[in-house]
Amino acid sequence: MAKVQKTTDTLNLETILFNCREYLRSNASLNDKRDLLLTLVFLRFIGEKFENTQNEMRQECLNNGITDEEVIKSFLNSPSRYKGIAFVPEKARWSMIIDQPSSKLNATLDDAIQELENSGDTLKGCIRIGLFTQINLEANVIKKVVDEVNKISHKTFGEEKDLIGRVYEYFLKNFAVNATKEEGEFYTPHDIVELIAAFVEPFDGTLYDPCCGSGGMFIQCAKYVKAKQGDIKMVNVYGQERDPATYRLAKMNLAMRGISHHLGENNADTFSNDLHKGLTFDYIMANPPFNLKKWYDITLSKDSRWADYSVPPEGNANYAWILHILSKLKAGKGQCH
Repeated sequence: MAKVQKTTDTLNLETILFNCREYLRSNASLNDKRDLLLTLVFLRFIGEKFENTQNEMRQECLNNGITDEEVIKSFLNSPSRYKGIAFVPEKARWSMIIDQPSSKLNATLDDAIQELENSGDTLKGCIRIGLFTQINLEANVIKKVVDEVNKISHKTFGEEKDLIGRVYEYFLKNFAVNATKEEGEFYTPHDIVELIAAFVEPFDGTLYDPCCGSGGMFIQCAKYVKAKQGDIKMVNVYGQERDPATYRLAKMNLAMRGISHHLGENNADTFSNDLHKGLTFDYIMANPPFNLKKWYDITLSKDSRWADYSVPPEGNANYAWILHILSKLKAGKGQCH
C-alpha cells in the first residue's frame, strides 16, 4: 500500500509558489518574472496587513460608541491615523484588485502601482511603473497567477510564522541565478544573515549596510531586537544598493515589515556615489560581494576613504570595502561585522 503523504503548510506554500513560476515559464523573461511575482506578493501582503489594521480600527470606533458609517469611513481613510504601517490607497488594495475581471487585471495592477508611487515616501520607488502592461500577460495567465498569490495569507498559514520571509526567500533563491558573481549580485544564505545580526545586537543608534541587497540584514536585526524585547524604532536604518531591481526589493521588504529606512532616493554604486557621504554609524553589518573586479573608476584614485592607506587594487574590491566600512564607523564607539 502506498504511503499517504502528509500535507503541511510548507508543502502547500511551496506548491503555490511553484505554480506561479510554472504559469510564467514561457511568458516572461527572468527579470520580468522576478519583478512581477515579487510585486504581486508585495501588493498581497501590504493589502492584507492594511485591511487587518483597518478592521481593528473600525472595531475600536464601535467600542468607543462611534456608529456613524460616514464618520468611521472618514477616520479610516485618513493616512495620519496609521502608525507603523504604510497607508494603502483604495485603488491599490488587494481586495479591490482580486475582484477585477481578468481582461482588466494588467491595467488595474499598474494603476495600483501608480497609486502607491503617489502616496508618499514610504512606498515611493518600490515597484516598476507600468510593469504589468509592459509585460502584458494574456488575461488567463495573469488571472491564474493572481489567484495563486491570493492563497498566500496569514489567515491560512498562521501569524506566528514569518510568512513574508518564507515567500521572499523562496523567490530570492530561485531568481538569484539571474546574476553572476562577477556582477556582484547574489543571495546571502539566511543562516549567515542571522549570525551577523546576532553579533551586531543593535538596540539603539544607527545601523548601516553599504551593500544591503534585499534588506535581509536589517530584517534579521529587527527580529533580533524584537526577540530581546527591544524597540526597533530606536534604530535608524541606512543602506545602499547598486542594482535597481534589488533596490526596489529592499524597499518593498522593509516597507512591508514597517521598518523605517533610509536607502536613498535611488539605487547607486557605493564606491562612485556614496548616498550617505559624511555620515558615520554606530553599527555596520555587511556581506559585500567577494572579489568584485569591475568596481574601480579613475575618479576614485584620490578618494578620502583611503587617503591614510594605500589605494585599493583596481582588480579586486575586497580592500576597498574594508576601507569604506572603516570610514563609516563612529570614532571610538562604532562596531562592524
